[in-house]
Amino acid sequence: MRIKLPIFFLLLCSVAFAQLDIEHIPYGQDKKQTFDLYMPAKMDQSTPVFILIHGGAWVMGTNEMTEKNAKDLRDRGMVVVNVDYRTVSEKVHGKDLVADISNAVAKVRVVSRDFGFSDGGYHISGISAGAHLALMYAYTTDQPVKSITAMSAPTRLDDPQMLEVAKKFNLVLAVMLLAEAKLENTPENLEKLKKISPYAFVKNIPTQLIHGDQDDLVPISQARFLYEILQKQSADSKLLVMQGQGHDVGLRSPETEVKVLDAIEAWTKAHNSSRR
Repeated sequence: MRIKLPIFFLLLCSVAFAQLDIEHIPYGQDKKQTFDLYMPAKMDQSTPVFILIHGGAWVMGTNEMTEKNAKDLRDRGMVVVNVDYRTVSEKVHGKDLVADISNAVAKVRVVSRDFGFSDGGYHISGISAGAHLALMYAYTTDQPVKSITAMSAPTRLDDPQMLEVAKKFNLVLAVMLLAEAKLENTPENLEKLKKISPYAFVKNIPTQLIHGDQDDLVPISQARFLYEILQKQSADSKLLVMQGQGHDVGLRSPETEVKVLDAIEAWTKAHNSSRR
């Protein structure tokens, strides 16, 4: 007798015996509001769930930029959620990008029920603009976050040095749209820039900062500034300086890529038993 098994059961069986990738899961109405889900062959409620956010100066980029990193981390035994999000515009600003991350995480919790991984207490990471959004989400959400890994993160947008960098790399409009402020050194504008700066919202969440000491787009002083705050607050924190590396923290070179992935894996798994 031929038995027709429910699709849900077949999916669960495939998860049990092989890796499973599902692309373009929507969490909103905009075409950018999707994420790709990468699941290891073996997983359960204790498997780390890792939210990954791509960069692109808040105005460009897609999660294809972090697809390889997502799959590499999946191969190391994590459930990885590779998030895409809207970019800033006259109608979309920093608070909206952070809301996208929040809505993506909420959707992940719903999807978790179909596949048997944890429905909360996730790890979050990003690079460049994605690292900024990861920090902003983690430090402002009321949802549990087990750990953060921020690579090349802008942490203090009201820093005069960052304002000069924005001008140098033609990112003035991007930062203005992000913060809904002019890039002028006035109290009003600096306050708006502060409201979209992770350092202003620090929580005691295990935070790992990875930064290249030759990063000319986001100076390493940004990472050191946040790390100093975390240390003063006795927060569980780490600063990994990638010697001789630029804005990509070494992810484009096989030798240094392994070091970055090792650091991410170690930090994530060390904090996975947390009840946060």
